[in-house]
Amino acid sequence: MDLRREKRYDIEIWGKYRRGRGSATLVQIFDLSEFGCQFRGLWGRLEVGAAISLKIGSIGPISAKVVWIADTRVGIEFVDPLHPSVLVHIRDNMDERELGDDKPSPFKPK
Repeated sequence: MDLRREKRYDIEIWGKYRRGRGSATLVQIFDLSEFGCQFRGLWGRLEVGAAISLKIGSIGPISAKVVWIADTRVGIEFVDPLHPSVLVHIRDNMDERELGDDKPSPFKPK
């Protein structure tokens, strides 16, 4: 049974996170909700409780906090929930899997 407080959306989109004034790190974002998401990638010295800023595709920066780390996945909680219209826009227009081969992602690294 899933005890989460909000609906999660199965998306895949490229994004970047940054800690403080450090360099942006490319990650693949998935499992998005109004209150947070998961991402996978390489993150170096990221630890639970760290404050980060996240760009989901072209949207952001979004202030967030790392709440868990497991293997190559990180769970974050947004400081302020996403506005419902922003969440719908991301879900309906930015999922990499929905773009198709004939429309290269503007967010995917080159």
